[in-house]
Amino acid sequence: MPDISKVALASFKTNIPEYLQPAVGNRNRLEGNPREEEFDRSLRAELRDPLWMLCRQWQLGEFQGEDAGTAFQAKILADHRAPQTLVLSKGQRIPYNIDKPLEMLVERETVDATLFQRAEISRYALQIVRQQVMDDYIPLLLRLYPIDTTPDPEDREAVFMAISVKGRLPDGYKMLLDMQAGLFITRLSAEPEFNAALHKSKMEGLQTELMRWYADLYQQPAPDESAWVPNHLEYNFSLELPAENGKKTLLNADQYASGHLDWYAFDEWPGEAAPDEAAEEKVQTFIPTPLAFPGMPHPRFWQMEENRTDFGKIDTSPTGLLSVLLAEYALTYSNDWFILPYELNINTVCEVKGIMVKDVFGMNILVEAAIKDPELDWQEFAVFHQTERGKEVKNRNRYFLPPAVGKLLESDPLEKINFMRDEMANMVWAIEQTVPSEAGGGRDLRRTLFRLPQNFTPADEESKIRYVLGSTVPDNWIPFIPVHKDDTHIEVRLQRARLPGAPDPKSKLLARNDGQKTLFIEEEEVPRAGAIVERRFQRTRWMNGRTYLWLGRRKMAGRGEGWSGLMFDQIIPIEGR
Repeated sequence: MPDISKVALASFKTNIPEYLQPAVGNRNRLEGNPREEEFDRSLRAELRDPLWMLCRQWQLGEFQGEDAGTAFQAKILADHRAPQTLVLSKGQRIPYNIDKPLEMLVERETVDATLFQRAEISRYALQIVRQQVMDDYIPLLLRLYPIDTTPDPEDREAVFMAISVKGRLPDGYKMLLDMQAGLFITRLSAEPEFNAALHKSKMEGLQTELMRWYADLYQQPAPDESAWVPNHLEYNFSLELPAENGKKTLLNADQYASGHLDWYAFDEWPGEAAPDEAAEEKVQTFIPTPLAFPGMPHPRFWQMEENRTDFGKIDTSPTGLLSVLLAEYALTYSNDWFILPYELNINTVCEVKGIMVKDVFGMNILVEAAIKDPELDWQEFAVFHQTERGKEVKNRNRYFLPPAVGKLLESDPLEKINFMRDEMANMVWAIEQTVPSEAGGGRDLRRTLFRLPQNFTPADEESKIRYVLGSTVPDNWIPFIPVHKDDTHIEVRLQRARLPGAPDPKSKLLARNDGQKTLFIEEEEVPRAGAIVERRFQRTRWMNGRTYLWLGRRKMAGRGEGWSGLMFDQIIPIEGR
């Protein structure tokens, strides 16, 4: 009989090209081919020779123990520090505790004295006057504090409201200003029809109650307490941590404009030098819970699994390596991970010092942060970690749980400005879509175009063309032109401009109220997609049961580029020539 190995070797040498380039047409999956209609016996997974299976497991090393016991207890040691000072963009310092929402303290601004607000305050004041049986003084209040607001004729709702309240309600806002300045009782006492001996105490009670009600109704900042940065269209503030190692640390949120605060909005910055303050040490004990996720393989044989994760559709192409790694983790190592549900109070900066894990063999294993190793002092793949900014800040595994608002009730926009890039005109337009109304809400602006004068008379009777310096745009389009920041002529920012004959901006977002005549916006704040900035009333109920109402701003992505139709140096024909 010929030697089979020699025959196979001779065949391989003869057909080398065939073996080097095998033709594989497809791949088939091995599947069972049941011969019976019932699956009862098949589902038993019977073994013909269990001893053979045990021997194969022994040969493959599956019975070799690694002395790895299952974790059944874990203790976490952590340092807790609570920020106690809120630092706004201009350096104003406000003591802070969790009695008030952080978003409210950062965003709140002074409420405009609209006709609606004047009538709202007046109605509550007259309600107290009638309860105190002082109806005879209502004509006196109407004479001392008349409503003399003249709404914009285009604000039709405010025009009708002014007609309805004129002569029927006093100006509650003026009345409140006199109360805050201590002039309300003095002005009443100077009137002969006011009986000070009988009603002075009641009017003082009216003053106290009205001031308390207004302070509770609207959350407004003190003078010069503002975190809004106009040139960046964002809020800028910091939370100051107690000093450690001779220096304080700031949790800086310099790009907050989304309306919702979370841990990733804060970065660590080095603060000023100060004496150290001891941190609060916390030790919590847990029973580790095995990690679970949808589609995770069950440890029990024949236990049905969820179908929300389809491992058969995982991308195994050369560019799908992450998907393959995910499948390997899910099918091989997923039962090696545990969860420790660490409880943390809000407004707390937590730094985990270490985790002591005890297994079923009684062995204690200390798990420290990866940055404890000098060779791993980096945070490229850190999760739930405050980014350190500044050369003097050392990498720390710290996490801040901010006192953020869970749910909000928001009004319709009082103001809505659409910042849009116009590459044809080489400028940015701030389109006032919604502006405040004296009736209390917002009103949409009508797009009124500037028209060329129709009574144009050419200098020469034979002229058939007309030179136009520039076309027109709607009057609610406010231009922002690029200008140089300094004499270096390198950096550029956007400056608010004005078309000839155009009215002033009607929105508070585009008006400067800090004594500056010009408004600048950094060029990077208006990308190609544009930006939309809104002002809205926001209302929430806090943990202590109190309700807070404030006026805040929010910036969102725009709707892309546009064209205003603005053109310069045009030659147009004269009609009829």
